[in-house]
Amino acid sequence: MWYLISSLFWWLLGALIIGAFVGWWSCKQRPVKQGLGWVLLALILLAIGALAAHLAWFPGKLGFWFETALLMLGAYLIGCCIGCLFGRGASAEVAKPAAVAAAATAVAAMPKPAPVPAGPALVRPYQWQAAKDGTSVTLTGYVPSDDARGRVVSTARTTLAPAAIVDKLQLGSGAPAGLEAMASTAFGHLSKLDKGIASLIDTKYTLTGIAGTQPNYDGVMSGVKALAPGFSLAKVDIVAPPVAKSAPVMAKPAPKPVAVKAAPAKPAEPKAAPKIAGEDKVPGKRPAGLAAARGGKADDLKLIRGIGKQNEGRLHGLGIWHFDQIAAWTAQESLWVGSYLAFPGRIEREEWIKQAKVLASGKQTEFAKRAKAGFVKTSADDGAKGSNNVAVVKPMRAVKGKAPAKTTKPKGK
Repeated sequence: MWYLISSLFWWLLGALIIGAFVGWWSCKQRPVKQGLGWVLLALILLAIGALAAHLAWFPGKLGFWFETALLMLGAYLIGCCIGCLFGRGASAEVAKPAAVAAAATAVAAMPKPAPVPAGPALVRPYQWQAAKDGTSVTLTGYVPSDDARGRVVSTARTTLAPAAIVDKLQLGSGAPAGLEAMASTAFGHLSKLDKGIASLIDTKYTLTGIAGTQPNYDGVMSGVKALAPGFSLAKVDIVAPPVAKSAPVMAKPAPKPVAVKAAPAKPAEPKAAPKIAGEDKVPGKRPAGLAAARGGKADDLKLIRGIGKQNEGRLHGLGIWHFDQIAAWTAQESLWVGSYLAFPGRIEREEWIKQAKVLASGKQTEFAKRAKAGFVKTSADDGAKGSNNVAVVKPMRAVKGKAPAKTTKPKGK
């Protein structure tokens, strides 16, 4: 291979020069097409040919001419690549002025924004207003300039003192001649009103409000007849103060007697239960009892856990008919009842007093709910809430050596 290169040096140089010229001319004439796709294809074929020459696929004279053509093609392609590089540079230099000129033409063709007029915008119709409400005056609408705005606000503060001035004026051209003089006149009118609104629409003046005194009312009504030159009165509506009249003194009618309803009389408390023989010998203190239930209707004491029909009858025999009686027991009274009925300590263990307090307040315990639902057989009621269940019990300690005697005395039969 090196032998061929040295032998064909001038031929290879010629192919390189021809390729450089062709590449330079092509890339200069067509700068838009970027890349050398055809050159890449030729380089691939060249690489395949070089591999074939290296492996000696074509022996003898055929291989000599194949290698010679391969070298000439390689020199030509290298020249094309070099020339294309120079051709692209030249086309870019030529394209720059053209691009700049095209951009300048596009900018010149763009529509230009309309010129912004100097000064505030024209207002039609031209409006201005001063509203007085108690201790403040609010200025709204338009004035022709910042200087005019300052003079109008200053005049308002002087004429309407001590009222606070709230400035909400805006700038707008097209104000009628004499606007500041008319504003000063309007401030004079408002100074005589408790509340009022003075407004302008172009040269038409409107005044509404309330006058607190007759002199102020008269002053305003005479003032609206002499407005600033060039302005006319569109409407005036001032509320005059009411004329004070002496009202005849009328005798006040005597108050009607108020009937007081008497509170409903509470039912009489039943008599206290009579004493029981030997009650003083029982430990503790006997609680106060009633000879009968209030209103003839006892509470269902069987709703207290630990009190069945038998204990209910015994308690009735001791004058205990209601929840509030049990709820009021003291420790000594609880001791007496437990000792008398021969089960000391049971009342405390089963918490009769605590349950009675809940039931006396109108609420329900869990046991009471179950008893009312019929789940506790020992608490089943006969329909009269035990009012007829009365058992007279003798204390265990009163009868020595014998069990406590029990006698049942039906009530109401």
